[in-house]
Amino acid sequence: MMNTIEFDSQEELYTRILPALKSKRRMMVKNGFKSIKKSDIWEYLRYNKWNEINGLELCDIVDDILNTDEELIVEYCHDRDNKELSEVEFELPKLK
Repeated sequence: MMNTIEFDSQEELYTRILPALKSKRRMMVKNGFKSIKKSDIWEYLRYNKWNEINGLELCDIVDDILNTDEELIVEYCHDRDNKELSEVEFELPKLK
């Protein structure tokens, strides 16, 4: 019988899967996606893959990290960054 691994926090899980995130980031950098960070991969999967799934197993999480289409992560980051930019209010200089 296998033991169930449970994590007390997102930070604890993140720390446990950090080697897989680092590996995915290295693959993405090698494929030309140099601006992607480990946290971008984590965020994409949290919000787009794991958001409504309960009872994920560690092996499934690692599999998702290593096998998610890189283009989907890049597109997510691009859309997120564009949204953040469009929400920034630019102050116009005051004219005298």
